[in-house]
Amino acid sequence: MPSPSDDAPSQAPYARHVFICNGQYCDPQRQSAGLYRALSRQLGELGQYDNPERVKRSITSCLGVCWGGPLMVVYPEGIWYHHVDEAALARIVEEHLRNGQPVEEYIFHRLDEDGAVPEA
Repeated sequence: MPSPSDDAPSQAPYARHVFICNGQYCDPQRQSAGLYRALSRQLGELGQYDNPERVKRSITSCLGVCWGGPLMVVYPEGIWYHHVDEAALARIVEEHLRNGQPVEEYIFHRLDEDGAVPEA
């Protein structure tokens, strides 16, 4: 009898995963679809499937905040951005995803290096 692992999918290497919320309360102006498309264009080689430094991108229906959107979160760092428009997205791609410097003025939440919420 075959095992479930015999038919398991595979995943190409990647460095980061970006989620953009398209929930009705987070994104009442419906900007997330355009941001998702813009992210694909702006990533360039960082979006290529065979790049081990690849940035995966996903749309999610809820990040559980429901205000201040469009929201975007970057993992594994766990950095959450608010009020992301195309200008903010361009900065996030260049400064954070390409050069490793998060864009502080748009951050409203972050995990620490251990993946836990920092203590106040």
